[in-house]
Amino acid sequence: MSFRDEIRAHLTETGESKRALSLRAGLNAKAIADILSIEGLQPRHSTLAALSEAIGRDLLTAETHSKPMTWYELTEKLRMSGEKTRASRVQSIMAKANWYGNKRVCRHDVIDFFERHNAASLGLSPTSRSTYKCDILAAIDRYNRRDRPRGVADIGGIWANAYAAVKDSDIPTDCRLKAGPFFVYLFDHGILPEQITSETLADYYAYRLETGVVTDAKCRKHVGNVVTLLRHMQSDPSTSHLGFVAAASPFSDRRDKFGVDTIELQELLSEYDSRLAPWATGEASRDGSTYEAFLAELDRKEAKPVCEKKARFRNSVAAKSKHGGNAGKNERIERRESKMREFGFLTEGTRWSKETIATRRGYVISLAKALAGSHDIIVTSLRELVDFEYLTEAARALSEANGGRKDSDYLVSVLKTMKKIAIGYAGVSDPEIDDIKSLIRFYETGRRGIAPKNKAKLRNFTEARIQSTIDLSGTVMTGINAEIDRRRKANRKKTGILPDRLDVIDLGLARDIAAVLAHDILLTRAPRSSNVIEARLDWIAFQDGKAVLSIPAPKVKGRKKGDPDYVVRLGERASRLMRNYIDKIRPLLLHSGDDENPYLFPGQKGGQFKLNTPYRGLLRRVVRLLHQQVGVRINPHLYRHLVGWIWLKESMDNLPRVQRLLGHKSLQTTVEYYAELDETLVMDGWQTHLETKTKTAA
Repeated sequence: MSFRDEIRAHLTETGESKRALSLRAGLNAKAIADILSIEGLQPRHSTLAALSEAIGRDLLTAETHSKPMTWYELTEKLRMSGEKTRASRVQSIMAKANWYGNKRVCRHDVIDFFERHNAASLGLSPTSRSTYKCDILAAIDRYNRRDRPRGVADIGGIWANAYAAVKDSDIPTDCRLKAGPFFVYLFDHGILPEQITSETLADYYAYRLETGVVTDAKCRKHVGNVVTLLRHMQSDPSTSHLGFVAAASPFSDRRDKFGVDTIELQELLSEYDSRLAPWATGEASRDGSTYEAFLAELDRKEAKPVCEKKARFRNSVAAKSKHGGNAGKNERIERRESKMREFGFLTEGTRWSKETIATRRGYVISLAKALAGSHDIIVTSLRELVDFEYLTEAARALSEANGGRKDSDYLVSVLKTMKKIAIGYAGVSDPEIDDIKSLIRFYETGRRGIAPKNKAKLRNFTEARIQSTIDLSGTVMTGINAEIDRRRKANRKKTGILPDRLDVIDLGLARDIAAVLAHDILLTRAPRSSNVIEARLDWIAFQDGKAVLSIPAPKVKGRKKGDPDYVVRLGERASRLMRNYIDKIRPLLLHSGDDENPYLFPGQKGGQFKLNTPYRGLLRRVVRLLHQQVGVRINPHLYRHLVGWIWLKESMDNLPRVQRLLGHKSLQTTVEYYAELDETLVMDGWQTHLETKTKTAA
């Protein structure tokens, strides 16, 4: 029997009315009438679960029979009935939502789509957006059989709980978006979290390939995201209690395409970890001497006995330097750094971060495996790896393995890292360095500035979307305040007490407020991602009611001790938000025992959560808000390019201002990145000039 037959049997046997059953199950009064009368209507899992409990029959496993309607069929019905305008609007939204013709029509999909996109992100006026939405829903109500594909609304139990937990977590967006389809698959096949294996993922890949309309490459990428999702779910405190296990990928590791096991590079990597890494962080010289030993040797040399006249002369120079302001201070810093370079140390502005060390370790592995796989040569030291003959063959093999693409900067980045290692660590000769530089030029793409894929994303920022980006903080905060008011009223209705506004702000809302503040900082002067994430409370001051974030020069790329700080001066509205955030919201984000956390954005729950750490997932939340409100998905670093893009669209004369705003030392850097961003910037300016100079009219 189908679930409809089960419901009808219950009504016949008990004499209960449809309305009474609907209300008793906690549904709206017409729920049962709609289920029994509307062809193809598929109730959600929660609806069937509530009805099963109400009538004592299992409706979740009852048979369902319906023939779904596709978007193609719907548009054809509209055309045949003479509603060509409505059909055109349906097709327009289909294109924007990427709904292909043989995809099943689902009313919930339409509602969810319009909730996620405002008028600006659709390229429509607010009135047109409403018209499009009403027309599509009216067409569905008139012609569709109300069928919809199975989704997360149809699952329950541990799988539904897992989806809710993942949705509210800070797991990377690409992984969270794959959680719904994967959990539906697990639910339909009765696979529990602890039963997930590599074979499960292989079966899921085959299932998607068979039932979907996407390419093999996209299916592989989808399953790869699921592998990463499971790894996060196993370690993240917000999901680890659910029992999901991190299963291995069903596909071979593409990094092993040369057939070389990493263990064969043990001697090379041991040197990288024990010798190069301390050198890269400034803890040791290239020959292994510690920084403390360097200081001791420097003190010993500077303490060398001199005659009385030379001693008085040095004291006089030191005294004048002490009172000589920044000039004397900079001179002392330069002298010390010159000595450090002489002893084989990296100075403060040239040291590598932990993330950079990890990334470049991967570069070393790639080159070493490429050489081993192509010529059966295992290099055992970094000096061998940067040997020009070895490096040339390793680069060729790596290029061929990556399809010989000339549009990728990956190989160039690898070779530039080898050049840094050759110069600073291995100490190779100048002729060899020149050879490595020529190798880099050979593989360079010939492209300067912003990558093509990022240019394409910037071109998606139309005037309407730029305005939505500028208004994002106000838009999101308006929504947050509305949600706070709703929660307060709901609490008063339930308990008779109207709680304070802060009392109804949970971690989710607090994190969104932190993300709004981070967006304001990025939009004001676009500091680099690490400078926002690692911003400290003691970097912030309030001057005449305005918040000023001063990022110390050594923390800024391209600056060193003695250079001016990178200063971000917030406007009045953003400054008020900063004050309220520090006083009221930030305490809500602090974990128990983390009261001494020095960061503006304190660390949140995660697999590697530690006290006194920053909120590493903050900027993922920022770009998620931007995507929801504006309709363009970008990476956090693209904010810097976006600021330049917005101001240069206003006028190409703003090029020097963009240079100062973004802190570029040279105007040439700004020109390379932004002047060639898009020829439309120049063309639009010329068209405006022509129009203002034209004295005749058509």
